[in-house]
Amino acid sequence: MFKSDNFTPVEQISLAQEVTKIGIQQTPLTSLLMSKGVEKATSTIYTFREKTLSHDEDITAAEGAETTEFQTTSRRELNNVLQIFKKAVAISGSAQAMNGGQLNKELEDRLFELKVNMEKALINSLKDDGSTTGVRKMSGLIEFADPTNAVTATGTVTEDDVKKMARKLWEQDLAEGTIYALVNADIKETIDSIYVDRYNYNHVTTNFGALAESVNTNYGKINFILSKHVPSDKVVFFNDNYVDLAYLREPVLSPLAKSGDSDKFQVVAESTLVVKSPKGVGVATLEKE
Repeated sequence: MFKSDNFTPVEQISLAQEVTKIGIQQTPLTSLLMSKGVEKATSTIYTFREKTLSHDEDITAAEGAETTEFQTTSRRELNNVLQIFKKAVAISGSAQAMNGGQLNKELEDRLFELKVNMEKALINSLKDDGSTTGVRKMSGLIEFADPTNAVTATGTVTEDDVKKMARKLWEQDLAEGTIYALVNADIKETIDSIYVDRYNYNHVTTNFGALAESVNTNYGKINFILSKHVPSDKVVFFNDNYVDLAYLREPVLSPLAKSGDSDKFQVVAESTLVVKSPKGVGVATLEKE
């Protein structure tokens, strides 16, 4: 991976590849977005155009007709805030002398913790430009979700609720993509019990390494992935064609100034969620009876 004796006092080492590979089951959303490739931000506010399709009702033409009409798609300008994630470690000279690999182990742990914090923010964070608090926070998937994609389940999630989730995205006329649904443990157990021994409930490993259970519906396939970072009363479902990640600073490891008998390092990343169309994201909420 990386070794402490490779550093110079001012060197930074990219950990973009390492962070993609660790903790996939604990951070499925972050792992998915990183595996797709990451966009490059150039400021602390990342601006992008909404991704939409034109659905003209009639585009038939007469043979030999001149082309006089041209189509353009109205695209909103959207943005999100770049959020800074930072972890640090200090190892005493004695600890390093007793176990030469201790620093590497500590750095790997901090990198995993940073990725977990990114996962929480990508799902749950509420937008804050930092003008008041001084701390910038991105808008997460739940906040980005289109209100028309909302599904309300009463008491418990049912098979009908699962179909509603798939249908909500199907009715938006989106470009084809893979539909994922992030669920907490209790709701996942409920869904498992609904589809136990059903031919249309398949256990699969996603192309980015996470375990999922897929459900085939009339409106497409939904891949349910367990996530401990989703609120206990929600299912977050989305079309992966419309959700991406952007870095202002990819995860890097930097040595800090040495003071006394210890080595100090920090792991820093600055990233944000990119939702090319809120219509590609929905939330199902479980309400008490």
